[in-house]
Amino acid sequence: MAVTAPSAEGDGTALRARLDRIIAEAAARKLTAQDLVLTSMREAILTAALPPGTRLRQEKLAEAFGTSRIPVREALRALEYEGLVTSLPYRGFTVTELDADDIEEVYDLRVLLESHAVRLAVPLITDEDLAALERLYAEMRDAEQGDQQLAARERFYIRLYSISGRPRLVSLIARLRKEVARSLRWPTLQHAPEHHEQFFEAIRSGDADGAASRLANHYRRVATLIRRYLRDAAVTARRPPREAGDGVTAGPARRVKRESSRR
Repeated sequence: MAVTAPSAEGDGTALRARLDRIIAEAAARKLTAQDLVLTSMREAILTAALPPGTRLRQEKLAEAFGTSRIPVREALRALEYEGLVTSLPYRGFTVTELDADDIEEVYDLRVLLESHAVRLAVPLITDEDLAALERLYAEMRDAEQGDQQLAARERFYIRLYSISGRPRLVSLIARLRKEVARSLRWPTLQHAPEHHEQFFEAIRSGDADGAASRLANHYRRVATLIRRYLRDAAVTARRPPREAGDGVTAGPARRVKRESSRR
């Protein structure tokens, strides 16, 4: 199937190239039409190849992927459930935008749900579970920075939470983790291997409360960093562009000019 990247409003050549690459890689895996759309769109959103606020027109997507609107609509509904896209009456689907308050809410929920999952899972860990977690932890530790490391991290944590035997809980956690996955790729956030090491050491020793406490403290720190980044970005976006030649004398010079005009 030959596909070309759907256009994103306001995107540039670099974004288009990233979209082309994402879709080509998905198409090479011989996926079904719906999985092709879903996999490509999810990756494009998580990596900001489709930036927050981008309108997603079903007819354009269907044309780009060479499918009918049915697999496109089903994929968009799945992404809406994951919190990655939003649908509004008469406007269709757009890539979800998260502000500082949204981030705080998501991380508050993650602290509650993931701490609960840890406390449920740790007492149930078998030798087989621990061996699987050891293997996934080694993959996470040794993974390269970026998407490879984030993917390894997801496998480790979801495997841990699945030990709880609560599929609805794990599903809710996975959805919340996807909602903020884009922000974990920002340069303002650096990987913290010491957190994962200390967290897993608590898991190994059967200290459920200690592991949950470390998890909660780490998430609150991450949420603070993301909120700060978003607020700084909002301030920068609202700040009017400086005039050419602005400098330490720009303010007084403009005041002199205004006073001259009043005379």
